[in-house]
Amino acid sequence: MNILHCSKVLKMIQKVFLRMLLLFVFFQQCYVLDGQLMKSYLLEEFDDITVPFAYSNGFIIIDVIFQKVLPLKFILDTGAENTILLKREYSDFLKVPYHKKIVLYGSDMSEEVTAYVCNGTYLQFFNTRSVRHNILVLEKDFVHLEEYVGSKVDGIIGAEFFKGMIIKIDFRKDELTLIDPRKFSKSSTKTYIPFDIEIINSKPYLNCVTEVKNGLEVKTKLLLDTGAALTALFHHNTDTLLNASGSIVKGSLGKGLGGDIEGFSGRIHRLNLGELYFNNLISSFQDLDSSLIKPEKVTRNGIIGTLLLERFDVIIDFATPKLYLRPKKNYNKAFEFDRSGLTVFAFGPGLNKYYVKYVTDNSPAAEADIRPGDIIHKIGCWSYRWYSLRQVNHVLSGKIGKKVKIQIKRGEEKLKKEFILRDLFK
Repeated sequence: MNILHCSKVLKMIQKVFLRMLLLFVFFQQCYVLDGQLMKSYLLEEFDDITVPFAYSNGFIIIDVIFQKVLPLKFILDTGAENTILLKREYSDFLKVPYHKKIVLYGSDMSEEVTAYVCNGTYLQFFNTRSVRHNILVLEKDFVHLEEYVGSKVDGIIGAEFFKGMIIKIDFRKDELTLIDPRKFSKSSTKTYIPFDIEIINSKPYLNCVTEVKNGLEVKTKLLLDTGAALTALFHHNTDTLLNASGSIVKGSLGKGLGGDIEGFSGRIHRLNLGELYFNNLISSFQDLDSSLIKPEKVTRNGIIGTLLLERFDVIIDFATPKLYLRPKKNYNKAFEFDRSGLTVFAFGPGLNKYYVKYVTDNSPAAEADIRPGDIIHKIGCWSYRWYSLRQVNHVLSGKIGKKVKIQIKRGEEKLKKEFILRDLFK
């Protein structure tokens, strides 16, 4: 009887263990699915949470509390998969453990950089609780984004952070809204135009029709990149119909993880986003260096950046996935672009001093003998102290025919320069 009793008890234990194992597997599957569908822990019991941001020179900058103690500034970057801390000194100071050393590429795919994987670091937005998230830490900050942005930048929040969520970007109010997809009402998008998008490695892609030359349409898959301060960029070596025609301007297109992004700019005849369109759009062009990556990873023909996206109210549904755009009035009016030939960067502790980074050949600035490295001392009769980087760029993008007077410092010498703004693409 004891043996029989022990056998029954053993079978009961086995059944209980099996049930527990099945329940464990079930809940693990639910957890994985829930993790893929939403980060509800970020929203807690709320249907949505609104996070304020600063919009500076085409970059969306969010306040982030790192490791529950350190206030930092991160750029919202849907063109990057991972969240990246640009300044290793912060993670070193807080003794954040590094688990693995890897090589990665920026959205421009032009350079490789070394980074460290940090698992389970704490990040917190305004109005949200602190959540654990895996990040990358650059071995060395090659980017120096602050010079280009004109304000403090410590890292980027990549698209993977919003996996399975819905985000709404309001450029009028400078607000980012995080939405629980289970509570998202489709009726709230009645005034929006919907688009099917594709999520690849957590990043959103939109299929468009591009005409670089009139009448030569080509289907293009473009990355929706809130970390790119440009209208659109095309990898002209991904399709023969994407080769730029007419007047082009060579120079720096911006900043990537590996440093400055080189390429050129020119006009395209038309970019179509469904029924929405942009004519004579000044766009950027860059070679996609396929020797740096495996060909199967080349998933796109280019990028749609924030200078174009800011013309809309934007909802990106990473769960469905869908894109919703609500165009502003005169959304496709001409864009403001540099007419001087100067690329100006900020420097100094307050990022309120300005120097010439690049001068375009045969431009008004080049003809006035302004050189890379020149420090801007005055614009008109006003000291540089009265200007932000955005305001400096606004002056240099003024009306055709406008005379610009500046005083520069070259070494110990102060020089007065003047030039007439003109269309660089004619």
